[in-house]
Amino acid sequence: MNRERRIKLDHLGQFYSAVNSEENPGTFSVGVHLKEPVLLPEVLQEAVNGLVKRLPHLNVRRYSGFFDYYHEMLAEPLRIEREEEGVAPCRYFAKGGPLLRVLYGKGHFTLEVHHSVCDGRSLAMVASSLLIRYCELLAGEKGVDKEGFIDCAGAARGEESEDAYARYADMRKTKSDKDERVYVPMHQPVKAQHITHTFELPVIKAKAKARGLTLTEYIMAHIFSAFKKQRELEGVEKSITCNVPIDCRTFFPSKSLRCFVSSKIIQMPESAGFHEMAHGIKKQFAEITPGYIQGRISEMERLIRLGRFVPLFIKKWIIQRIGHSVSAGCSTGFSNLGLIKLPKAVQDKVAMYSFVLGIEPDMPYQFACVATGDILTLTATITAKDTAMVERIYSALAQAGDA
Repeated sequence: MNRERRIKLDHLGQFYSAVNSEENPGTFSVGVHLKEPVLLPEVLQEAVNGLVKRLPHLNVRRYSGFFDYYHEMLAEPLRIEREEEGVAPCRYFAKGGPLLRVLYGKGHFTLEVHHSVCDGRSLAMVASSLLIRYCELLAGEKGVDKEGFIDCAGAARGEESEDAYARYADMRKTKSDKDERVYVPMHQPVKAQHITHTFELPVIKAKAKARGLTLTEYIMAHIFSAFKKQRELEGVEKSITCNVPIDCRTFFPSKSLRCFVSSKIIQMPESAGFHEMAHGIKKQFAEITPGYIQGRISEMERLIRLGRFVPLFIKKWIIQRIGHSVSAGCSTGFSNLGLIKLPKAVQDKVAMYSFVLGIEPDMPYQFACVATGDILTLTATITAKDTAMVERIYSALAQAGDA
């Protein structure tokens, strides 16, 4: 392998590469859905060509060294692929192939990526920048406002591919916030499916604001309410927890488009009513401070550095055990990419975005949302036959009142 084209993975990249398998693909996707059901693939391919020149660390395949996992930047172009599905299935990336797919259909395109390449906020930025470049090429002019986005026709920048974890780690030990006795709904395993529902963003935001909640806190309260009802039906008393990714850039400046995300395990407050539960959730989100996030970064970085001279086949086994322990400590997962704001000329062409999480073997139900314009999209990734609990969540969010 050409060492000049080799990238050593950050600690989250090492983690996802070690646990990667057909049962745990470690993938997710961000999709852009246009109002007009026409997408010109040759124009999209030209935009992708410029994107990977600017961000070569996206066009990579996995490489296993003796001690660590690496990415090898590919010299061959990244070819877009036709995919009629409106939502990418977040499939397994076979060894040796590129870890980013650009899929397109009649009126949409989707970026499907392995989590070792980047995090959700980064992929959303890449998807939006690709959309802007596509619109720019389509119009045959340079008039689209790209401020705050990636100029796909620009030059590569080193800070966009830095390992931000290494810069902010301070090697402090932290206490785990994981509950060992966690409730997971009884389920009959089936092939993964995705259920997407759209909501009017101003309506959902108004409901959350009326209760003094953020959008994330409000939706999570509804998710917990549904899990609580299901737990009662099964007669179980274990804790209900949710793993929530946290964008570290909120607390520590970084222009890295690789992985720079931590997490917080939110435990459902054992309260009688929706209001008390929601504000118990809010109190836990208030615990997410720069010190908390730096501690989380540092603990993972410390573990990775302790194992830097451990052969990869041993390290992989250890990471897999850690990964199973972490995922088994959560009832579900919820990730919110927030509101994606686009230049008006581009926004007018977009119907919605979609955000889809891949399979997590120990979580039969996971949820992800993203918003743009006035549309909020919430997608459930399910490996359970019964979808009634998901439908209850969507129904409750769509109602005028709350539980």
